[in-house]
Amino acid sequence: MNLQFGSARREDTPLVLALALTDEKVLRDEFNDFHKLVIQLNFEILILNFKELEVVSSQPICIEFIDAGKEPFDDAAVSERMKKMVEGADSQLFTAILAKAEQIQPRSKNQCTLQVRQVSIGEKALPFLPELLRQDTNAYAQTVAQQFGSLLTSKVGVALLPYAKDELNAKMALVFSDGSAVQFKIPAPTFAVDLDVKGFKKVLDKSTDAESLWIYGAFLDIRVYEPEFNIVYLDAPVKYGVSKVVPATQKSVDEFPVVSEALKGAFVSAIEQMQKDKNTNEKVLKKCAL
Repeated sequence: MNLQFGSARREDTPLVLALALTDEKVLRDEFNDFHKLVIQLNFEILILNFKELEVVSSQPICIEFIDAGKEPFDDAAVSERMKKMVEGADSQLFTAILAKAEQIQPRSKNQCTLQVRQVSIGEKALPFLPELLRQDTNAYAQTVAQQFGSLLTSKVGVALLPYAKDELNAKMALVFSDGSAVQFKIPAPTFAVDLDVKGFKKVLDKSTDAESLWIYGAFLDIRVYEPEFNIVYLDAPVKYGVSKVVPATQKSVDEFPVVSEALKGAFVSAIEQMQKDKNTNEKVLKKCAL
């Protein structure tokens, strides 16, 4: 395969490799005498068919940057840190792309595909989310879908299609660097995954005069099925917990990174269940393998 970099023209070639920024979150928090910054960037490496205006395949990438300081993070400081995340051969983005390189390939016409199709966020998850995400649970659902998809492709290596917020109108609108905008159809997947994030929970495990040990748990249900015939291969609850030590002098805790770590652990457990379940592994994962 010979790659040429530049503006894609549909009359030249039907298949184009594209990198799309699909989600950006900048979360600022203030704790006592210091300020915290969390930047989350989600990308999709896409193979696009310009002739059919269709998404051929997708590889999601999720990168995160966390910083803290005594001064608030203004827009210039945020922009500087974003550039470090995405620019240069030693950046997080470049490293992630290299890790996905072997899996970036067109699928054959007979190859099965997998898609995170539905994501629901339970009420018990909302108190642990930043205000921005509580107001827009669809944005958080997008993040959940991409994080799970990124882990799934890394650990299993399957032909994945992008998550579509509107299942009835499965299209992906992309704005290119030359200012043009094109809508690409996301084809119906052979198999689908539904994720129901039931909620998060924290429990005090033990405490002393110096510190407290809290256990944060993430709870979700995963359903793997064939949409066309509604054949269910796996329908199971998943939970995962992480510990957090809080010094007695710390008056407040940023709980979102802690529950995010617990949710990532639940995703890994869910993927392991998919692999260990003979029915799901043989009839879904192996058929979608790259």
